[in-house]
Amino acid sequence: MKRNLLITAVAILGVSITASGQHALTHTQHGALRTVMNPASSLMHMDGEVNVVGRRQWLGMEGAPQVFWGSGHLGIQHFGATAGFQVRHESLALERLTEASAFFAKRVRISAIEYVGLSLNAGIGYLDGRFSQLDPMDPAFREDVKETDALIGFGVMLYRPNRYYVGLSLPRLMLGSLGVGSEHRYNFRNQYHLTAGALFALSTDFQFRPSLLVTYADNLRPQVDISALVFIKDVFGIGMNLRSYGDIAAMAQVNFGGVGLGYSYQFNPSDEPLNRRIGNNTHEIGINYRFGGVSDLL
Repeated sequence: MKRNLLITAVAILGVSITASGQHALTHTQHGALRTVMNPASSLMHMDGEVNVVGRRQWLGMEGAPQVFWGSGHLGIQHFGATAGFQVRHESLALERLTEASAFFAKRVRISAIEYVGLSLNAGIGYLDGRFSQLDPMDPAFREDVKETDALIGFGVMLYRPNRYYVGLSLPRLMLGSLGVGSEHRYNFRNQYHLTAGALFALSTDFQFRPSLLVTYADNLRPQVDISALVFIKDVFGIGMNLRSYGDIAAMAQVNFGGVGLGYSYQFNPSDEPLNRRIGNNTHEIGINYRFGGVSDLL
């Protein structure tokens, strides 16, 4: 019975991903938690920062996607640089992918008020695919997959502190995909991120923060996320996120001291038969702490 449930869950998940355009697993709070997408953005907070984001999709379904991101860094003030780490863990049905890397970023002043930041990261990725739990009698699912691959990445960002930023990153380029190292049975998918955001003062007490995330992964269609939040006295923000393929999210963020706490609830209003059978609601929680006791909006 358990085996049949697993097979059914994996089959439905596969159909769902295909039907929805094969979404890349990214988070909606990219306007506040940027370092996990582009380590070069760490240069915007030289005092240091710690970020944690958790996302759980399709609640109530066994094997539904779950993703966790984490990052932290400290500034090297006299050198205009930062050093830190990134972790990511995602699970989908019987697959578990874990990544960990360290990064170094350096900024260069290009005008009196603008900087360009560059980052490099390196680490490892580990896949644990327990496919034999599906049907050990089927040759296609007889063997589990446990593979480790080295990864490298880079990021570049143009920014003006507390005003705007534009960045491009490839945080995960698996060396196995370049033909380096031993042969792999599993194709680790590389992801490319284009990020942008700005902060506008609407009045003395109100500020507007739009942000953009465009993600491209090998063999998948580009995914576009647009978020917009309005903040009151830099403390409380409320807004929404629109994602390609029709997903909508309500978002809220609270800042106190150096702590920022964000939440988003994402859903797809489509009335297609697949969406009626599967609860497509997604919950996401993000927490960040910025050293120095200031929780900047940008």
